[in-house]
Amino acid sequence: MTNQPQVEESAPKQLSTTSLQPRGRVYPSPSNWRDEILYQLLPDRFSDGNEEQRPLFDRNNPAQFRAKDKAAWMAAGTKFVGGTLKGIESKLDYLQELGVTAVWINPPWKQRADLETYHGYGIQNFLEIDPRFGSRQDLRDLVDAAHDRGMYVILDVIFNHTGNNWFYRDENGNPRDTMRYRFSPPYPVHGWRSHKGDSISQPANPDDGVWPDEFQNLDWYTRAGEIGNWGTSSWEDPMNANVEFRRGDFYDLKDLNFDNDDALTAVIKVYQYWIALSDCDGFRVDAVKHVPKHICRKFFQEIYNYTQLIGKDNFLLTGEITDNVMVGDYMELYGHFIDRSLGVALDIVSTPNQLTATVKGLANPGDFFGRYNVNFLLGRYLQIGKFHVCVIDDHDMSSRSQKARFAANSNVPNLDQQVAHAVGVQLTTPGIPCIYYGTEQAFDGNENYHDYSVEPRRFAEDRYVREAMFGKGFGAFETEGCHFFDRHHPTYLRIAAIARLRNRQDTIGKTLRRGYLFERETSFLNYPFSLPGKGELVAWSLILFEPEVLMVLNTHGLESRGAVVTVDSSLHPDGSSLTYLYKSDWSDEELRNPPQNQTAKVKHYPDGRATVEIELPPSGMAILT
Repeated sequence: MTNQPQVEESAPKQLSTTSLQPRGRVYPSPSNWRDEILYQLLPDRFSDGNEEQRPLFDRNNPAQFRAKDKAAWMAAGTKFVGGTLKGIESKLDYLQELGVTAVWINPPWKQRADLETYHGYGIQNFLEIDPRFGSRQDLRDLVDAAHDRGMYVILDVIFNHTGNNWFYRDENGNPRDTMRYRFSPPYPVHGWRSHKGDSISQPANPDDGVWPDEFQNLDWYTRAGEIGNWGTSSWEDPMNANVEFRRGDFYDLKDLNFDNDDALTAVIKVYQYWIALSDCDGFRVDAVKHVPKHICRKFFQEIYNYTQLIGKDNFLLTGEITDNVMVGDYMELYGHFIDRSLGVALDIVSTPNQLTATVKGLANPGDFFGRYNVNFLLGRYLQIGKFHVCVIDDHDMSSRSQKARFAANSNVPNLDQQVAHAVGVQLTTPGIPCIYYGTEQAFDGNENYHDYSVEPRRFAEDRYVREAMFGKGFGAFETEGCHFFDRHHPTYLRIAAIARLRNRQDTIGKTLRRGYLFERETSFLNYPFSLPGKGELVAWSLILFEPEVLMVLNTHGLESRGAVVTVDSSLHPDGSSLTYLYKSDWSDEELRNPPQNQTAKVKHYPDGRATVEIELPPSGMAILT
């Protein structure tokens, strides 16, 4: 590792004493995030670096590692399992071979010692790494190791709320984690939460209350109680700063009061500090919907200004907005057309379901591909590609009525290929693709793993989409004691093969990353050419000046499909050939080293239409140029 700086071992107790001087090198930003492939992971659930001490999960004998105690397995999913930052660093080879170029790490910040907020969203110390994940030096080493490989690191940050670091006082004078929401007056506070979970008058050690000590100012919190109404009534303006979901606590996580300018200034400095310390390359900003737009603008602009100053000219800023109306209202913050603020939208509201339904043959492909229609503002925005992150699965699955990965509850024979080709659509349509950890191993986490005879109520259901890649007590597929870093998995191999095409530094790679999308009409059984319906062969092209790269996907999971597929007649003379760059039914060796001589002949029709004939197995995919 080159230029390995040693960062300060201990976290400052006062934000006022922090230095914003970068430690060591400042790694430059990519010129265009559309050129990258993101991979999202939870530090607690990815790797502990000790996989060599456990066997690899056997896909041919899945019952071998089934958890012996279902109740214990379920309980393990609600607690810290043991993943670390060092573990992530140990898997950079695995990620790079998959084709990943940027790692998105869910919050690594220090959580309460007495609570099991393994997800990282309940910050107890804004200036420290959770010791269960490792150290501040571990984070810096991970970022440096990624940079040495030409990879980037994005950190998940929270500025809407803090952890459950203090107690409300109820009407009887007792401490309470939460209270029912009220607009005013602010509820009284009983005391700070100690490292044992008791209410105390003042933090006595670094595990008590909240740190740095500036955050021990109770005027920095709205103290309005827990959000009960996550939407708005018909008479309310959803963008008003005083609606309930912007003032209330996120369950028991205490909401910050940005009517207090000092609170906002402090949070901004916190994350500027982490950029200086870690040399990270971007932020995924949590719960943007819950922060008033003018506050978001101030936060994003100050982060942007700081990164410009230190030489990260294209620092990624992408925000979580889980509401279609909110996305439209916050649109002004996206891109650099109006101001220098939030750069990229997380496409997590309707797109994951549209893409899923298209690939599974459950919906008209036009529902997904029609989004790129440039006759509409959204289509023009999406065709640009660099302003949205395309997601299928993530740690919240907020777009779905039940928590479930793409592969959940499926019995299609080629499920491994179907999962790979859902990612394949991400990799071959405009946007910044993001793979959720475990997808490359066809994880099928979903709420149906919940046993109501063990736990009678629906609780912490998101645990089932946050399986541990390294196994331990909460492995995927209801397993324990095995790991899932299988580089020979059929899904992993196919994603890697498609990603290699996208990452190529020639005209083919650049077309896949920057090309303009065209839906392609098809014909089967001599029917007239048209855009295909659900369950049929769907095709689309990316064109960048002259190169055309053609993608064809069989959206039927049970039957083969064939069709005559339209291509650009001006680019492909009659009798010429398109060469296969990828075919899903290639052998493992062919996926790694594609044959050069498999082609499809171009035929011109009297009306000038140019076509190729393609046939694919169930859930199959092909890429040609």
